[in-house]
Amino acid sequence: MAFKIIGDSCCDFTKLQMKKGNITRVPMSIIIGGVEYRDDGLRSQEDWIKLVKDDPGYPKSACPSPDAFFSAYDEKCDNYVVTLSGKLSGVYNSAMVAREMFEEEHEGARIHVFDSKSAAAGQSLLVGRIIELAEAGLPFDEIVKKVEKIRDEMFTIFVLDDLETFKKNGRLKGVKALVATTMNVKPVLIGDDGEIKQIDQAIGMTRAVNRMLYHIEKKDFDRSLQVRITQCDSKELCTKIAKIMTERFGFTDVKIINAGGISTTYENPGGVVMAIG
Repeated sequence: MAFKIIGDSCCDFTKLQMKKGNITRVPMSIIIGGVEYRDDGLRSQEDWIKLVKDDPGYPKSACPSPDAFFSAYDEKCDNYVVTLSGKLSGVYNSAMVAREMFEEEHEGARIHVFDSKSAAAGQSLLVGRIIELAEAGLPFDEIVKKVEKIRDEMFTIFVLDDLETFKKNGRLKGVKALVATTMNVKPVLIGDDGEIKQIDQAIGMTRAVNRMLYHIEKKDFDRSLQVRITQCDSKELCTKIAKIMTERFGFTDVKIINAGGISTTYENPGGVVMAIG
């Protein structure tokens, strides 16, 4: 059966994925300087960085309505939905409400909503896994089971050069964001069942990235796992990290993805988000 993938706009689809024609982006909204912008993929990363930089305040985000997801679902396809962590946003709940509404009107429709328990690179990794399994012809229920296992075992780790947007939007409970900002201390953060948890810190980005790599090496991952890295105005740094992941650590499938609107406004220039799974 044909399949369709639906993701919110924190899911940083690659250009190759978008060319397949069976992927739909359900835009979130970003409020900058009191103006609401749809994160519909039409603005470049540079555009979003400039909008945020020119605003003396800080950006906020809003999740899509259930109607937006309802319109994206297709009764003729297997629908796989990948959302931002339900503990960071209301997107997952919105997609689930739309699913219930759609299934009431279209008997037999097949929709599964994956709470990624991650963001950005983690969402993109799950999308890639769904595509692989669906193109291999696996049945709907088996794909759901396999991808949920991948999701539950996936490791998301990141270092941000600027934590202000996260801090002001209340996404950093338990993380010493103020100290990080005033003393150039960069926390090493992970996704812990969909929430953000600090596992380490260092002075400056270079040392913090080294600590991030230390924690990856310490976990002794299966090197056949996929690695996805979301870069926000940090392509040179992410390229160096990708080289270490392949040449030093031995991972065979490492890709760098450009942050979209939501990822850019939260990650901020210089950030690195990595998912392994």
